[in-house]
Amino acid sequence: MKKIILILLISMCLPALLQAQKEMNNWAFGVNAGLTWNTTRSITLTGLLGTANATLAGLPTSFKSSINTVEGCFSLSDNDGKLLFYSDGITIWDTNGKAMPGSLNPALTGHSSSAQSGIIFPYPGSTTKFVAVTLNIGTVAGNTAAYSVVDMSLKGNGTVALPLGDVITTQKNIKLPNGVGAISESCTATLGADGSYWIIAPGRGNPTQFNAWKFTEAGIAANPVVSTTTFSSSISIGACGYIKISYDGKHFAWGQYSDGGLVVGDFNNATGVFTNIRRIVPGGTSIYGIEFSPSLKYLYTGGYAASTLSVYDFNALLAGTSTTPLRLITTLPGTPYNPQLGPDKRLYIATYSTNCIVIVDNPDDDPSLWRIYQTDNTTFLQSGTNNQIGFPSFMGSWFAGKAKPKNFQCTANSHNYSITVDMSGVASQLPVKLEWDFGDGTTKVTQPIAAGTTIYKQPHTYTSTGVYTITITPIKADNTTLSKINMQTNVTDCPIQTNPIVRTNLYNSLQQ
Repeated sequence: MKKIILILLISMCLPALLQAQKEMNNWAFGVNAGLTWNTTRSITLTGLLGTANATLAGLPTSFKSSINTVEGCFSLSDNDGKLLFYSDGITIWDTNGKAMPGSLNPALTGHSSSAQSGIIFPYPGSTTKFVAVTLNIGTVAGNTAAYSVVDMSLKGNGTVALPLGDVITTQKNIKLPNGVGAISESCTATLGADGSYWIIAPGRGNPTQFNAWKFTEAGIAANPVVSTTTFSSSISIGACGYIKISYDGKHFAWGQYSDGGLVVGDFNNATGVFTNIRRIVPGGTSIYGIEFSPSLKYLYTGGYAASTLSVYDFNALLAGTSTTPLRLITTLPGTPYNPQLGPDKRLYIATYSTNCIVIVDNPDDDPSLWRIYQTDNTTFLQSGTNNQIGFPSFMGSWFAGKAKPKNFQCTANSHNYSITVDMSGVASQLPVKLEWDFGDGTTKVTQPIAAGTTIYKQPHTYTSTGVYTITITPIKADNTTLSKINMQTNVTDCPIQTNPIVRTNLYNSLQQ
């Protein structure tokens, strides 16, 4: 007798990852320097300003990168923390440190001495493309901002089977259209309320104006949304510091390096309009680096004159009730140009003219209670590498999705489709429900997101064969949508219909 064992495993999960917050797990900066939080270590650090020496766990390990820049740079990792590429705004290097061919001849439009030589964000509607915005140090009144598209499905320095990504040469160095003012050195990007993205750059001059270009699946808007201020700003080369949008997409801060000003205010991520714009002149420092605390309670600034790291009550700055720093630190090693939060929510400070990095272990606490340390000059970074002025620029908020394709399904069987949701960030920017569209004309299904739940499943039965695209739309509390997640399933007529995950013994009628 011939015995046939048939094992059908039909109800397989289709994981999609939402906002894992690992896109900034790898930093490439300075002279061949690199840090990664994918693997961590414990190091005994030297305490500063009354902090005792201590061993900190969970600190990043170092790697040697191909970058060589004094200031601006940007890096990008995938949802799982794997390094995809990094750049100085001139060349883009892949995960193996080789220049992407499409980023060469001509080079991109950034500059090694541009404060924020570039910024990166996902191309709306695509799971493989990213938009790289690059800026030069500028001329007297020029607009140096341009964008290029990176497609990780292109072979680049890899193979067709294992691509490493490349710049699309027909979508390279495209000037941001009709910008107002002198645009160079300062730029950022943030998620829009409708799942699109905003590219943001100050236009310096008299008056200063803020440009916000909307970028959708169809590409960049023909004109920016322009918000005009009541103050002027220098149009000379090297006049700018960092600009950043807060993690909730509602506020901004900008350091006017040469002009000595600190500009803060509100941003509407639905309209692109800047309001409540306030400029203060702290005095005694040229503000370069900008960072928000994890809770958005504090604003940190780094500057050149007097080598000052300042901590402000951010809500008081926005309300105009106080412009006095909560703490001024002027005795750090080197110059604390650029404070930046790491994936571990510690504050890392680039101290120019030294090879060490200053670390604040508890930056969301009362600044008078900070635990401040410095790394050594020889082992924290790789030998032969060193820290300069800038750390990589990252956009203010991420909400990315990816899905694995399903090989096949059978008609007339109910199958469970699932996504894994791993979210962190400001609650107002996260979804409260998921809308499932199975692509076959059936009624869409709405599923609430529950606190503490990470896996969401929906059963569905297809009645006809074909390749279907399943679209999952995350929806926020105000009913605005975030970027959609797409996955495909191939539905076929199976010779034998059976229930999911059933092991069946079938006997051939022909016996031997």
